[in-house]
Amino acid sequence: MRIKRTCLILLALLLLPAPAFALDPMKNTDPDKYYIELDTGKQVVTVYQRDDNGEYTRIVRRMLCTSGRREATETNEALPTPSGTWKIGTRERFGKFAAFAGEYARYWTQLVGGVYFHSVMFSSRDIQKLKSGPLSHLGTDGSHGCVRLYVEDAKWLYYNACFGTTVRVFSSTRNKNLVKALKTDMRYVEYKAFQANIYDVEPLPDRTAWVTVDGTQLRTGNGTNDKLIKRLSAGTEFIVLQEGDPWIKVSLNGKEGYVRRCYITYEQGALQAEEKGHYVSGTTYLYAEPNTRSKRIYKVPSSSTINVVDDTIDEGKWTLINFQGTLGYMQSRSIRTGWATLPEYQEGYREAVNQ
Repeated sequence: MRIKRTCLILLALLLLPAPAFALDPMKNTDPDKYYIELDTGKQVVTVYQRDDNGEYTRIVRRMLCTSGRREATETNEALPTPSGTWKIGTRERFGKFAAFAGEYARYWTQLVGGVYFHSVMFSSRDIQKLKSGPLSHLGTDGSHGCVRLYVEDAKWLYYNACFGTTVRVFSSTRNKNLVKALKTDMRYVEYKAFQANIYDVEPLPDRTAWVTVDGTQLRTGNGTNDKLIKRLSAGTEFIVLQEGDPWIKVSLNGKEGYVRRCYITYEQGALQAEEKGHYVSGTTYLYAEPNTRSKRIYKVPSSSTINVVDDTIDEGKWTLINFQGTLGYMQSRSIRTGWATLPEYQEGYREAVNQ
């Protein structure tokens, strides 16, 4: 038994995934197959599937988590996971936190902006370097906003919560019995060995991109408030680690960070964005009807590219838009004109147009 476990660990090390663009084939490609709820009060993520009446009542999977710190302490500010209804975005198999030295996690699935579902942390991009603290703290809040999970749960989301899957984030009363039931009974050394046998056999191919706009900013996070690493010249080449909009994660000369999608191209010498496109000025709701009392479909993250369908509704106060394959209404005052990714390069857009 000891020999068998040693062999498995050695095999896992040999097959350790390198940082690369997330092109792993999904086990599910239907964004409506699952509906996800993140309860930051209970520290539980629940995945639902439709019942015979078409309602999301069947529990597929329940996962213990650590969400963002909900209250400030003497030494740390509050960094709660943003509430509301969101759509799943990009992925990365084994990522580094560009803003923190020596912090890595496996199976990243984007919730919104710089907030991801991902595994508990590692001290390097090595499946043998699992950190004990984040593992023991699962079931309590305390992250910088992201949602930490057991490795096996993070991997399940990575392969099943495809682009566009709906996630509702809210808070209810804590349930100690539920937390206890979901918490592993393995000690750290046992879980460390267990998760080392969770890996992907094939390495991911790198994807190359080029900067198209002089002065493009490389930042430690996907937001203009994140630290500026450097400004890039047009023609700068880098490796893409995460696709997305409005930000992508890249690797440049060993340095990882984020740049705006509208300032890059995957085809050298060709523009994949337009200077007079449309994006949202701040996080805003997408409504089912041109009325703030109508159903809120979900939140559209700040700076996201949108596609205008009709901007004349209610004397121009409302605009019908397509965002990542979903049609809905947005208050026109939230829309800006500027650099934005062309529709043919936006995931989910063409599918909605062809419906």
